[in-house]
Amino acid sequence: MQHFFHDRARNEGKRVRTRSLLIDSAIALVAERGVLNTTVQELTRAAGLSNGTFYNHFDDREQLIREAATAIAIVLAEDIAERVQDVETGLGRIVVSTDMFISRAAANRDWGKMLSEASKNAFDMQLDFAKNLLADIQLAIGQGAPLQIPDKFRLFQIGALMVLAVEAQLVGRRNKSINRDTCDAMLRLLGATPDQARDAVETYLS
Repeated sequence: MQHFFHDRARNEGKRVRTRSLLIDSAIALVAERGVLNTTVQELTRAAGLSNGTFYNHFDDREQLIREAATAIAIVLAEDIAERVQDVETGLGRIVVSTDMFISRAAANRDWGKMLSEASKNAFDMQLDFAKNLLADIQLAIGQGAPLQIPDKFRLFQIGALMVLAVEAQLVGRRNKSINRDTCDAMLRLLGATPDQARDAVETYLS
């Protein structure tokens, strides 16, 4: 999936294709070297572009990293939202979506590393996943679940939990309990009691 975003933009205009090419290059290089060891010059060289072209699209390396991480999150969130449409309860959607997000991000090492690196370097990364999560929380509340709409800080905590889970899955052998523990912790952050969180995870990730 090294050229995923450029391939998706094949029928778009030149500007979109160029931005997508830079995003693909950023994902590959950051996954290999980390954010701090990746320069603009290396990014443009990998993309076969000039430094001038880079600055026609992005203000700096940090903006490109944010957009690359967000692009990954959007693709994952859109795919997951489509696949959980048949899950009728808000609680179920929260648990299943979180489990799928962690597993899919970890299954693509470069994508998982990009999400992890972007988070580590404290970029203000707003995952599109939050939009779908809020909709699922509202659905769960409407169905009687004891959850609360999270404020921005609580959303940041949830996002950090998910990225840490992806990072943990990238190290060593895959461990399904990491996903389960993350779902449990997320539900508690949203207001569920320990028993309610445990029961939901056991119900939807059995």
